[in-house]
Amino acid sequence: MSLTTYRRDLQARKRELAGLLRQRQKIDERMARLQPLISHLEGLCRELGDRTAKEHAAKVELTTGLTELARVTLEEAFIPLSTTELKQRMEAKGFDFSHYSNPLSSIHVVLRRLVKGGQVKVVPQKGGKKAYQWVTTVDHLLSLLNAFGNAAERAQAKGVQVKPGPDRQAAASSRSVTLRKDS
Repeated sequence: MSLTTYRRDLQARKRELAGLLRQRQKIDERMARLQPLISHLEGLCRELGDRTAKEHAAKVELTTGLTELARVTLEEAFIPLSTTELKQRMEAKGFDFSHYSNPLSSIHVVLRRLVKGGQVKVVPQKGGKKAYQWVTTVDHLLSLLNAFGNAAERAQAKGVQVKPGPDRQAAASSRSVTLRKDS
């Protein structure tokens, strides 16, 4: 290659570099304009997000009563909750207790109804305090099995014996039980 070719190539590379530096300067200027705009938009989104969350909490309160929210909160907890803990979790979900003269008393009334209905069970705590836990399907089935076992024990105590019928295969397949009173 000749000297002229090198000089032409050098000039082309310098022009290319100058063009890239101009592009970089435009990009830097654009980035400098975007950064404050992005910060401003982030603040607006945060503010609107907070407002939306508060509006959603208000809707939850309007559509969900004290009893329903207590049910949902206990079911989600998986652990026994004291009345105070239940109230705190309900407040965290956005429930407003300000129109209740005695919120804990209202919660106690709801819990008593739920316990009486078999949806919630009382779990004794240290110091004679009570906690409340949602009764799961498994808990319900276990209580039915215990009740069945207790009924069988009472039947045996009265002299009623529970034995399979003469055809054990048929009894097992149809799950039938023959009751016989011993003399």
